[in-house]
Amino acid sequence: MSTETAIARGLDNIVVASTRLSAIDGTNGDLRYLGYSMHDLVGRVTFEEIVALLWYGELPNTTQLQAFQRDLAAARTLTAAEATLLQHAPLSGHGMDALRTLASALALLDPAAADLSLEGAERIGVRLLAKLPTLIAAWQRLRHGLQPVAPAPMLGHAANFLYMLHGEAPSASAVRAFDTYLVLLAEHGLNASTFAARVAIGAQADIYCAFVAALGTLKGLVHGGANQKAMEMFLEIGAPECAADYITRLLQQRGVLMGVGHRIYKVEDPRVRHLRRQVAALSDGAGHWPAVADAVAQVVMTHPYFVERRLVPNVEFYSAPLLYTLGLPLDLFTCAFALSRSAGWIGHVREQIADNRLIRPKADYCGPAQRDFVALEQRA
Repeated sequence: MSTETAIARGLDNIVVASTRLSAIDGTNGDLRYLGYSMHDLVGRVTFEEIVALLWYGELPNTTQLQAFQRDLAAARTLTAAEATLLQHAPLSGHGMDALRTLASALALLDPAAADLSLEGAERIGVRLLAKLPTLIAAWQRLRHGLQPVAPAPMLGHAANFLYMLHGEAPSASAVRAFDTYLVLLAEHGLNASTFAARVAIGAQADIYCAFVAALGTLKGLVHGGANQKAMEMFLEIGAPECAADYITRLLQQRGVLMGVGHRIYKVEDPRVRHLRRQVAALSDGAGHWPAVADAVAQVVMTHPYFVERRLVPNVEFYSAPLLYTLGLPLDLFTCAFALSRSAGWIGHVREQIADNRLIRPKADYCGPAQRDFVALEQRA
């Protein structure tokens, strides 16, 4: 191939699809869902309203929202077959491995799993959105010798997950914090996991396949898996006064500071301020882990290494202490991300179905020139 072939490594700045779902301005730190500023939505709508916005194009009115909430509530309860599946799932391994396996297994219990219509995407989307929190919360309890907690019909999406996870009604501040988290991470353009979902649908694989492809991609350490690693970093630092020395040693060892830097944002991620506010509210403004995060952030915002490279804390940075304060085990952090991003994945799947084309980029061949074949007995 010609050496003049331009290669966009990582598909940087290559536009491969159109979407109505979100607009991201990385230069100015702006994120919008279908035209609504993230700052106008946070604290004023629930996650269920955001799902409806992403799937149907408009914020729901009261009647529409209540109908959608009823659909989700009805789908949260596990059938006998789903409960049996859960009881036989291995209790070892990472939470994302469990979530990926359970999502895939749901396809085996769906006689219409191959339905690629828009109506099918909606039905399967509701099923996945509703059941995966129930399944992963139950799996978490089972691996600790506890009985699963059935969803409560009167609780909303965020409250139900915390209730099923811990076995007790969550506080209003906990529900508000987790619901805010779900709203903030529900959709973010053509990120790696969303792209994986669209590639699967582009090949006309079923919606469960697209979902599993997205889950597998989200686990990556430079994608959703960064939230767990960020919290492990905070735990290793231990105290706010240790942040500067830790970062100095990390840079000397050419290590990576998790939760810092973003492919799109070159200024503060617009979601960060809301996560910072929620984690502070959860800990009454004096929590230990938010203080550690703040100390690390202060070093990052003033250290020449990060300033020169325009590296700033990203959404995973404050997600970590928020999820930790809410009592999630470390290996369920990325699962929580998936429970939120499910909304965007299904929204993009619907867009891909509506205007589908196989996604097939080209690769620049850089191997040997044409060679003559040598039979086995003649090879040196």
